[in-house]
Amino acid sequence: MQLFFAHIHGDLFKLDESEVAHCTKVLRKSVGDTVYFITGTGPLYRGTIEAVSKREVSGHFEVEASDWGGVPYDLTVAIAPTKNMDRFEWFLEKAIEMGVSRILPVLCQRSERKNLRLDRLEKVALSAAKQSLKGTLPAIHPLQPLESALDECSGALAVAHLEDDERTSWPQFIDAHTPTPLVLFIGPEGDFSREEIALLKNRGATAVHLGSSRLRTETAGVAGVAAVYFQHHSSDPLARTVGESCCPYSS
Repeated sequence: MQLFFAHIHGDLFKLDESEVAHCTKVLRKSVGDTVYFITGTGPLYRGTIEAVSKREVSGHFEVEASDWGGVPYDLTVAIAPTKNMDRFEWFLEKAIEMGVSRILPVLCQRSERKNLRLDRLEKVALSAAKQSLKGTLPAIHPLQPLESALDECSGALAVAHLEDDERTSWPQFIDAHTPTPLVLFIGPEGDFSREEIALLKNRGATAVHLGSSRLRTETAGVAGVAAVYFQHHSSDPLARTVGESCCPYSS
């Protein structure tokens, strides 16, 4: 399916300007053609092109499916961005493909990256949402100190780190707290400091582990999201095809 990002007003849609050239020059869509698009708020829309110009593709639309590609869980990953941005963008892409609800980049004592370009991350997020057939774009928060990020979290909190001998497995934590919203904290390359772990525990976070391997930050993030994804989809392998059946594939 060729999926676009658009803005709507009443019963009219207008493709985002960044989508126009691909729609008209690459795919050669023109007046009268059908396009499918999302706005990032949940639904899948079907529109009919009624006007085309160098910077605009617009027309009327109707809702094809509500909460398209939605997942049966609410998962926040609060994670320290990696020094190498390619690795963090890889994590972001894969987390969105598997249905993460929001990303909270956190600044920790051992963080090597202390700035982020949200505009770049939002482009990665949109591409991943379209690729994985999702109508909702996850919220991506600005980079902020760990304590500030904690103030924005609600639900069942877990912190994955390497310091404690006694830690609950992340899948067990998921089972014990479903359907409560989940928040998983993952530290920087050098892990959380002891002071940060104490802060998280004092705020109600449970220490968890993601298996016996020592994982890179971005790998830990993907593993955390994947565990939630598979625990909610393993009993119904056809769950994702519901959204796919809403409309035909088109080029």
